[in-house]
Amino acid sequence: MGSMKGLSALGETASKVWLLLLVNALLWTLLPWLVAYSLPLDVVEGLFWGQEWQWGYYKHPPLPAWLVQISWLALADLGPFLLSQLTLLVTLLFVWLLGLRLLSREKAALGTLLLLGVYYFTWPTPEYNHNIAQMPFWAAATYFYHCAITDGRYRHWLLLGLCVGLGLLTKYVIVVLLAAMFLHLLTQRETRKQLLHWPLWSGVLLMGAIFLPHLLWLVQHDFLPLAYAEKRSGGALGLEAHLLGPLKFLLVQLLDHLPLLLLLAASGFFTRSLWCRDQTDSQNKWFLLCLGLGPALLTALGAGLTGTGLRDMWGTPMWNLSGLLLAAWLMTPLPALRQKKLLRNTWVMVLLLVLLRLVDMSLLPYLKDKPSRIGWPDKAMAVEMERIWTEHTDCPLDIVASEYWLGGLMALRASTQPSVLIDGRLEYSPWIDEERLAQSGALLIWQQGDEVPTDLAWLGTIAAQGALALDWPMGSAAPLQLHWAVVAPAYSCD
Repeated sequence: MGSMKGLSALGETASKVWLLLLVNALLWTLLPWLVAYSLPLDVVEGLFWGQEWQWGYYKHPPLPAWLVQISWLALADLGPFLLSQLTLLVTLLFVWLLGLRLLSREKAALGTLLLLGVYYFTWPTPEYNHNIAQMPFWAAATYFYHCAITDGRYRHWLLLGLCVGLGLLTKYVIVVLLAAMFLHLLTQRETRKQLLHWPLWSGVLLMGAIFLPHLLWLVQHDFLPLAYAEKRSGGALGLEAHLLGPLKFLLVQLLDHLPLLLLLAASGFFTRSLWCRDQTDSQNKWFLLCLGLGPALLTALGAGLTGTGLRDMWGTPMWNLSGLLLAAWLMTPLPALRQKKLLRNTWVMVLLLVLLRLVDMSLLPYLKDKPSRIGWPDKAMAVEMERIWTEHTDCPLDIVASEYWLGGLMALRASTQPSVLIDGRLEYSPWIDEERLAQSGALLIWQQGDEVPTDLAWLGTIAAQGALALDWPMGSAAPLQLHWAVVAPAYSCD
């Protein structure tokens, strides 16, 4: 009878955890969508990339842009917000499944729940981007890697290859997860043997086949994303590049776990009697340590050796095992009162974080000189710019030449969904060539200065030029000042 009650309690804990996770996803989907007037920066950029359906873009691989475009075509502005939270739910699902393989059901539930205390799982999630898009592929790859090394079946190695291949189409940083897996593989006598068998290499071949189209694109376009990443991560020299930068990266990752530590402290978990050293199998703990801490440590080590700069947000997908790592050292079964207190405090934290994010998105723009990206007059800008274009040409608006934010807003809101010539650079915008540019003309948009910027001036003879002032839909800042110029098409469209 007692064991039946225990099983019932475990099932109840898991059910309550998943209810909380679903409500959390619903809140982070609907409330930012209701508050935002325009879409976030990375979402806008992904959308105008995605509408071109390329095998790569000058900053990143293609998959997140395709996914965000599909979500927007299906559900308009709600789509990207929902896509971001579905991405997190899939991540949490694979963490839960891995927890069931490594730990008890109770620890799997608690280890999944604790991820809501990691910064990357809450605050930045309204803005779907390549960092967030990686998260489910990392979690799924980790799960299938454990299945593969324990069962050795073709299907698990193939699923691992599928996940890593899709991860490489999302962002290249997943190579550090591969490196951590390889090092873990070498440390285990039984798993090392799998290097000599076909199932493992079948996964490698599938990964390569999935990545191949993008690799060919990279060759054709002079490895633009790698050059961009090098440029963006550069700037530091000497001690800062080789020591201080990597240490700062690791320190920021630790600070991103501060809400998790505060949640445990508020729930009374910093008590020695709740922690142990011997309940969980040592091999499982070693797995969690290698895959949970290894990617971040390898990233810092690689940056320290090469002097490559690091961006803090590159750590986004690296911490999906943080909750399981902590849960592995917890005593089980946990007292029911402790579990209830942790669940209650997590509810409070979730509601508090959502409320603070809403304040940040909706009220702070009224205290700033310039609203945030989600408060731009994108629809009014598109209407006015299309009106200006039709006054000076009888052709539909097909190309906007601008920096990626203004161009992206036009691509999203203009009725013709024009292509964007990013910064006037054809190599950044391979969907546009000189022939199309001559036939379609272009609408040039910029913010600073009356004169056409140098990087846009080469596009052709200016047929008309002017300025436009738009009121902000959020906040009370001075009107937005935009400058425009029309390069007319070479031929009439009548």
